[in-house]
Amino acid sequence: MTTVTSDPVAGLTRVALPVGVNAVESVNMHVLTDGDRVTIVDCGVWRPDLPDGGLDAVEAGLERAGYALRDVSRIVVTHAHIDHYGLAGRLMELTGAELQMHTMTDLDCEKYRHPDTARARRRDTYADHGVSETERTDLADHLTRWMPYLHTVVEASRRLRGGEQLAIGADRWEVVHTPGHSLGHVCLWSQARRVLLSGDHLLPSITPPVTFERGFDADPLRSYLDSLRRVAERGPEHVYPGHGRPFGDAVGRIEAILRNKIRRLEKIRRAIQERPSSVTELADRLVAKAILAHQRQLALNETLAHIAYLRWSGLVERRARPDGVYEWYSTSDAPLDVHGRLAAS
Repeated sequence: MTTVTSDPVAGLTRVALPVGVNAVESVNMHVLTDGDRVTIVDCGVWRPDLPDGGLDAVEAGLERAGYALRDVSRIVVTHAHIDHYGLAGRLMELTGAELQMHTMTDLDCEKYRHPDTARARRRDTYADHGVSETERTDLADHLTRWMPYLHTVVEASRRLRGGEQLAIGADRWEVVHTPGHSLGHVCLWSQARRVLLSGDHLLPSITPPVTFERGFDADPLRSYLDSLRRVAERGPEHVYPGHGRPFGDAVGRIEAILRNKIRRLEKIRRAIQERPSSVTELADRLVAKAILAHQRQLALNETLAHIAYLRWSGLVERRARPDGVYEWYSTSDAPLDVHGRLAAS
């Protein structure tokens, strides 16, 4: 079922498109009025189980906003995860719209073009960190479960870098590069309206996963915390997220996420100080073993991201055990402050 909400911000319509993959129920497509044309921000997934591939939901949302598919002139994708990007190729074919994404989304596109290589890279990572052969094969197939929901792999018509000003109707939206959840993630910020289209960078009720993947960001958690602070400096009054309903008090939400992440860092650090451990041992000790594969994968990948932060802060390091599995040990007792930075001595 598609939910369409005409929000208090004039010229902005939120359309909740159904997804139904790996516990992701829906994703928001935002329709921005641009004269007699429209810009859409994120576009949902290709639905191989439906005759129309999911286009009916997009068209219904556009119709409620007073437009048709032919009126779409620009598609902005906040990040190239398939729930936000999967339908982009089909929409470009039908509308001739320009696709705008951050330049670093090329890494995601490469992964989708060569999924076997991406799965092998993930299996190697899990092997290095103590995941059993049986389990790492299953966990590495996470991408396999998403691939049917991607219509085609398309690179951006216009590659964004952050700092661009997009003129949409009478408004100007700043492209804010916000890596962390995804290396190529961007938000759109309207200074005049104090409105942030936040994608998955800032969500109302959950903390978006920040995970480590070889060949992408070497320290994704640090990138995420820095991005949160940059957004907080702008002081958004209205946030339109990629999932869930719009919300206010963005700064309060950011502060809560920062506290949560710092507590998690300290918890992992204390566990390593107690005894050297592999990533798998840490995930099993600190996070209840998840029943669902995608939950288990998130627990491992987020643990890797937290350890990367501690490593590049000079607080932990790794060494290989006789079986080749990496274990992490403490290298410093220097405290972290409330911002996750090394406290001044």
